[in-house]
Amino acid sequence: MLRSSLIAASSFALMASAAAQTPQQLNSVHQVPGAVKHAGIYHVATGTWTRTGGGAVSNFGAPDIVYSNTATSGYFTTAGGNGGFGAGSENFDEGGLPGTTNGNVFTGAGPNRDEYNINGFSYAYCDNSAAGLSGWTFNFYASYDPCTAAVSPDGSATVTGFPAAGGCWVVDIDLTGSEICLEADGGSVAPGWDDDPDFDSFGWSFTYAGSGTGQAGPLLVGDPVATDPTYTIGGLPLDGSNTYYGAVSACNNLGSGYLTQDFWWLEDPTGASSNCYFFGGYSNNNGCGGPSNPYASFYMEMLAAPGSCGAPTIGTIYCNSNVNSTGVNTSMSLLGSASAAANDLTMAAGNLPNNTFGFFLYSGTQGFAANPGGSQGNLCLGGAIGRFQGPGQIKSSGAGSEITLSTAAGEWDLASLPAPTGSTAAMAGDTANFQAWHRDSSGGVAVSNFSDGITVIWQ
Repeated sequence: MLRSSLIAASSFALMASAAAQTPQQLNSVHQVPGAVKHAGIYHVATGTWTRTGGGAVSNFGAPDIVYSNTATSGYFTTAGGNGGFGAGSENFDEGGLPGTTNGNVFTGAGPNRDEYNINGFSYAYCDNSAAGLSGWTFNFYASYDPCTAAVSPDGSATVTGFPAAGGCWVVDIDLTGSEICLEADGGSVAPGWDDDPDFDSFGWSFTYAGSGTGQAGPLLVGDPVATDPTYTIGGLPLDGSNTYYGAVSACNNLGSGYLTQDFWWLEDPTGASSNCYFFGGYSNNNGCGGPSNPYASFYMEMLAAPGSCGAPTIGTIYCNSNVNSTGVNTSMSLLGSASAAANDLTMAAGNLPNNTFGFFLYSGTQGFAANPGGSQGNLCLGGAIGRFQGPGQIKSSGAGSEITLSTAAGEWDLASLPAPTGSTAAMAGDTANFQAWHRDSSGGVAVSNFSDGITVIWQ
């Protein structure tokens, strides 16, 4: 859990238990050199990309975004990235995920829950290294004190080979198959809502993991007052805009993360300095005009899969489809147990267009066919393909942009998997492959599309 007694300074400043500011430290903050580009979606499970056209704004995972801190300030920092005084450091920031015991913010406003299965996040950075040499290690902590005894993260991801070439990028990182469970309101160390961001926050960190030698670091993002002034309570930044449980931002569709505070921590592992620094920011009152100075927080947007962590995601994504009309891939996940005998599994397809119809497909054989029958997507199944088209199995995505099919709800059964000439039963040791088909549109013309393909071996 992130705790501090810091009072925001009037300008961006570095503070440490021993060591005064130096010009090198002050120069660790740089103006963004040009337009921030969107690199696309990187799928960790397959090591592949879905390119989305280079725009600066992504709808990755919408509307399942549960934390959004994206109001860019026009600055980035190399202090703990690459080329700064603390190169190789682990850098910590904080945010909040609301829970069901949340006292005075967002109560009743959305499907708040006590744990979130994080299946993707977006990060923004600048890197002056050669093309393709950027990379980062991310750690996520349900509860953590920075600059104290080492605590194991609740989940991690290391990604390399990312864009650089002197530019600034937003990258969406798809964690399907390696989701991270984070508890709401600061986790089990201090369960429930305390009305104190120091106790109700999760922590996340980054460390530079690229092979580049140029200056590199994350985008600094803006003051919550600069996006939604009404979401400031008692002087604390409790904004939750641009998330499924908070109001839409008043300022250009940007959000300032719930419980985000105006500082970050840096742990220098080299021992060359006093090892632990915190960076304080400022208080901005410029409304939607945006920050005029750097704000001491990092760009991060997180999304969660349907269901709780008690229903673990199983299987492996082996085939990516094309983007649908919302600008992202239709995701595919399996929640529950891989045991054929347990008969406890939910299929979930997310990121569909709203209010569109779809159904799930099954085959014991993998395959690949690009744009079958004029579809905008790719069929990832081969052999005998069965369709879940029985009573109640054709679903609408509704306003939540997802369809699910659950054995627990009696909507299907592992003893009766569909086949072209009847049905087949799941057997331990057999491989099963699933995908979703759904209606879509392209240029106003009705078409179809597919989700990613996912595979599981029955136990």
